[in-house]
Amino acid sequence: MTGEALHRGIVLLEIEDFGSRPDAVRAALREALYRMAESALAHAGLDPGRCRTEERGDGLLILVPGSVPADRLLGAFLSSLDIDLRVHQQEHNAALRMRLRVGMSHGPVVLDGPHLAGGDVDDLAELLDAGPVRQVLARASRSPLVLVVPDAFFRSVVVGHGSRHTDPAAYGPRDVVTERGRTLRGWVTVPGYPRPPEAAVEETEQGADAQGTDERRATGSIGVLDHHGPGVVGGPPDAVHAPTHHTPPGPEHDPDDDWPRQTPEP
Repeated sequence: MTGEALHRGIVLLEIEDFGSRPDAVRAALREALYRMAESALAHAGLDPGRCRTEERGDGLLILVPGSVPADRLLGAFLSSLDIDLRVHQQEHNAALRMRLRVGMSHGPVVLDGPHLAGGDVDDLAELLDAGPVRQVLARASRSPLVLVVPDAFFRSVVVGHGSRHTDPAAYGPRDVVTERGRTLRGWVTVPGYPRPPEAAVEETEQGADAQGTDERRATGSIGVLDHHGPGVVGGPPDAVHAPTHHTPPGPEHDPDDDWPRQTPEP
């Protein structure tokens, strides 16, 4: 219903240095981002057609039904993005490479025709665009993305629910003062880092970690937030990540639920 506030999972993706790119490059990056987002939703067992999306300048806003466990987003969705971004970096030159700031939250969102609105969406956008989060991604040269979640999401989902896909110790707090003078706290984590890199730490660790990083990349063992198997994060040891051009098995519709569930493997 138009104007009705509904509980939704919120994912916000923003491309690093998007505004400084030529128009043709921005169009190519936006197209690649849509493909990766659709693939990530499918690998999380979600039907992209049931998720609401909105272009947001340098990125994309995605709303998923509130019944979807946040663990799917922290696990398979984020893992798929991480892997596809790494493949994208290898296949393109510097002008077309892409890194992302990823935000996740949940809360009431007003679906007003083609427009999406809500305080939780606005707060997540403020955190994602803030200097401290941008600086973390700039320092994290070994990762194609950084994840930030609001304080309430961190306490209720990452800590409170004990997500099996992420370690609370891998997050670091970042406080942001908005244009209206409000202070927001976000929690940031970076794939492949035990903690969000600080400037001095990144400079000292980068050389020492380079050889080990290359070895993990060669064996496919670089994961997003924890390691369960070659090239796969947040899944069982025998899970396999399909590339973006591969269509994974579709979710099965449960007649007793209005949301399709992923068919379990035998």
